[in-house]
Formats: sequence, C-alpha cells, structure tokens
Amino acid sequence: LLDAPTEAIVAKDFKPSLNLAEPPKTHGETLLSLKGASVGYEGKCLVDGVNLEIQRGMKVLFRGPNGAGKSTILHTLRGSLPLLSGDRIENDSLRLGVFTQDLAQELDPEQRAVDLVTAHAREGPHGDIFVSEQDARGALGRLGLQNEKALRKLKDLSGGEKARVALAMFSLKPSNLYLLDEASNHLDKQCVEALSEELGDWGGDRGAMVVISHDKQFCENIDFTHVVTVKEGACLVEERSARESDWQIDSLSFDQGAAGEEEKAMNGAASDTHKAELDSKTRKQIFNAPKRIAKLEELIAAAEDKIAIIDKEMLSVGNQVDKLVDMTKEKDDLSAIVDKYMEEWEELEALLAQVA
Repeated sequence: LLDAPTEAIVAKDFKPSLNLAEPPKTHGETLLSLKGASVGYEGKCLVDGVNLEIQRGMKVLFRGPNGAGKSTILHTLRGSLPLLSGDRIENDSLRLGVFTQDLAQELDPEQRAVDLVTAHAREGPHGDIFVSEQDARGALGRLGLQNEKALRKLKDLSGGEKARVALAMFSLKPSNLYLLDEASNHLDKQCVEALSEELGDWGGDRGAMVVISHDKQFCENIDFTHVVTVKEGACLVEERSARESDWQIDSLSFDQGAAGEEEKAMNGAASDTHKAELDSKTRKQIFNAPKRIAKLEELIAAAEDKIAIIDKEMLSVGNQVDKLVDMTKEKDDLSAIVDKYMEEWEELEALLAQVA
C-alpha cells in the first residue's frame, strides 16, 4: 500500500473554491439607480451629473485613474455616503452584497472566524437564522480555513487569512447586486481565481454586479456588459464589454465616437446591426447565457447526485416512518429545484437558438 500523502503535499494541492448564493428574485428590471447625482465628501463634489441605472443581468466595470471618484460612487450606491444632490432609487427587493479591499479590517479581531461568518449570515432584515455553524465552517473550509483555523480569533490569523474570512462572509449571504471595490487586493492568487471564476458564472438574468478593479487577470473571467469611465469630474456609461485598451490609463477618453468605431471594427458592422435589433434585456441574456448554462448544468448534476444518495438511504431505513417522511420531503425539494433549473436551462438554450 502507498503511504498517505504528507500534510505539506495536501496543503500544496488544495485549491480554494467559492459558492455564491443564488440571487433572490426581484420585481422589476432596475435594482438600483442614481439620477442627476453629485457625489463627494463634506460638500466637495468629485463627480457631477451621474446617471446610472443598474438592471438585472448587468455586469459593470468601473475604470478611471486613482482619485477620480470611482469608490465615492460605489459608496453612494451602497448608501453609506449621502448624495450632495440628485436621487438614489433602489428596488424594494434589493439585496446588496459588498466586498471591498478593507473589509477584513472592519471586523472584530476578538471574534472567532466561524462566529463572524455565522453572525453575518444570520443578522440584518434579510439574514437567515437557519444558517448553522457547520454552514459557516463549510464556507471557510472551501477557502482553506479548515479544522482549528476556523475556530481561531481573527487577531490570530494572517492578513490573507483575514481576507478569506471576509470572503466567506460575503459568499454566504444571498444578494442580487454585488458591489466590489478592488476585491482582489488582499487575497492570494488562488482565492482571486476562485472569486473571479464564481463571479463569472454567477447571476444569470437575476443578479447584477458593479466592479472596481485594476486587476486585469481578476476581471478576465467576468463578461462585462457595461463599462463606466470616471474622469475629470464626469461619468460616462457605455453598453459594451471590456477591451484591451481599458487597462491602459492613457486610453481614458470620453470620445464616444472613437469608442464606437473601435467597437464596430472589433465586432463587425453586421454584428452591430443585429445587436441593435435586440432590446437591452435580450442582449444581456444572450451575453450571459453560455456561462449561465454551464453553471446550471453543474447545479442540476449536484442536485441529482443528492437525490440518488437519498434514494439509496431510503432503502436502508426500513419502516422508520419519521425518517422516510423527512427524506421524502428533502427529495421533493431537490426535485423542485432541478425542475426550476431545467426550465431556466431550456429557456436559455431556446434564446441562443434564435440568434444562432
């Protein structure tokens, strides 16, 4: 028999993973908007005339030089910074999820990692009191904080481990709009990859996200639908994907004509004409469909695996009625989830077939 791998080898081969909760349903397309907004601090305006409407299915990349006001707009969207003028309008069903580069620094260092994650998932008007400590330990474990590390106080963890605690907190609470401000800054490479990959798959036509990042690699897995350029006190919103020039500070420009010509050259006049014939919602669905389909297939397979396990367990419980009732209910719930995922999968496949 082969010897078991050493602990060092196991740790080396470990790959962090992240499971973001499915976005809760909302009524209406628009999740959050700023209209005629002036944003800034202590009466000093940094960006004026901000008009931004975030709808379901949108993935928005903010670009611009440091100090231009990107984070200020994000704080205003979050509701943590009052408007100097204008309006902030949110959907009644809005569930905000926020992850910033300094989030770990805001946490109580005397609390255990598992307690912080559990409390965050349970607290607030949209908290889930049924989230267990085991759920929290699972989220931490998938990010590499396993066994006794999940039970350590925050002050006893490294900076990178504290960032993983914050990421676990972020992942467990269902949201339909994510606001991310330089989220990759204090995460190690593997966790950055895990977050990037999950964000790329997350949301479908029910969730949306706003991302501020100078990390090109982090953003490569995210199919952005809109790019917002913040510069010299102004804000330009474009409906397009990210392109190579977005990572070059010297390219920052509000020349919409030039941007339009570059887009046309990249995608072809025929493609632009075809896109123009589609309404905004349909374009977003088509844009996100391939990755959402792949994610749905994973979710369906996982649920079907659980159903198969329950079927085997039901054969072994004999005439224990209480257990059979509980297991039957769990199986029915999983079957309903599979049906929901299959319905969405079929709708997306039909949509792609229409534009093929």
